[in-house]
Amino acid sequence: MSVEVGKRVSGYFGFSEVAVLVAGVVSGAVGAYAYYSESLRPLAHSFTLWIVLIVAVVPGMPRRRAVIRAVSALIAAVLAFYLGKAWVYGVKYEGTYRIDPSTLVLWCGLAVAAGLVAGLLLDAVGRADRRGTLATAAVVGLLIGDLVRRSDRSGVGTLAVATAIAIAFVAWRGIRSPRQAAEVAVVALPLGLLGLVIVSAPDFFEGLFVSF
Repeated sequence: MSVEVGKRVSGYFGFSEVAVLVAGVVSGAVGAYAYYSESLRPLAHSFTLWIVLIVAVVPGMPRRRAVIRAVSALIAAVLAFYLGKAWVYGVKYEGTYRIDPSTLVLWCGLAVAAGLVAGLLLDAVGRADRRGTLATAAVVGLLIGDLVRRSDRSGVGTLAVATAIAIAFVAWRGIRSPRQAAEVAVVALPLGLLGLVIVSAPDFFEGLFVSF
């Protein structure tokens, strides 16, 4: 269990900064493997893994450290994802997968932007006050929005199961009482619409970037 210090909640796992980078690499590697797996492929095209990564390493940290952790973990995940895709492709098809440098730069830039926002807003996950409730509800809203974004694609059942597991993890990480659970549930649904807009933004920017 966590220990509240004033309004801040101590980290559950006590991750070192090295462990944060390792968590990012593992997250990206899982995404790369899922990309070539018929049953797990939806995970490679969703943000579920990255959201879980942030909720694992950011809450309970001072703002500055939370931002550094979020940015570092997401950049590690992006690099591991694209390098992992190339490696798995070479093993599976005995060929060469060319990584597009512009795409890699774009997603690293998006990782920095997302990390900054996540570090500033989601450090409160796990607190019993209003800010903690809103932060936890925002994460649930992101997960719901991401599921809706991919609902018209094949493999949505797999993603739905992964989303349910992710929401359970977020609830364990962020909810401190039955009352707070009810408040999170009420706020998370309307935040799902905002979450849909947020998780759709990277696809929009990628399409815009490629068009140039």
